[in-house]
Amino acid sequence: MNINKTSELLNTLLSQTDKKSEKKIYNCFIRTLSSLNNKDLTEVKLNLIQEKLSSLNLNTVTENRKKIYRQKLSEFKVFLKNEFSFTSAKYYTEIWIIYGMIFGTGIGISIGTAIVAGLGTSIGLSIGTGVGMVIGMVYGARKDAEAKRLGRVI
Repeated sequence: MNINKTSELLNTLLSQTDKKSEKKIYNCFIRTLSSLNNKDLTEVKLNLIQEKLSSLNLNTVTENRKKIYRQKLSEFKVFLKNEFSFTSAKYYTEIWIIYGMIFGTGIGISIGTAIVAGLGTSIGLSIGTGVGMVIGMVYGARKDAEAKRLGRVI
């Protein structure tokens, strides 16, 4: 199944549903496909993408479409990330905010406990989490800018 046929199928499904959550999944899938369509991909890359779209079996009729298409979209995005290093917008920012919060919390608690036993823990926790989140966000934004410059954002 090629990118255009998949987009047509998803547009048909989008017009048939009234559920907002289903529409959101279909729109995300359509945006991803249209972004791929706008990229200058080689024939080999296009063939790999078409094979993956065919293997997803998007034509099958199921009773719980939302769940199935969410899984298929996730699987497709993982494929694009692993095969071509394509990421979504703000992908690295979201990941590095989480890492920053985790490391910032640990460092903040240890520093806060070393300074003052009781009150230092809560102060260290809040300051460490905030600072870690900001550092992670800055680093992630830098990585996102690099991915955009390299044309890897879909």
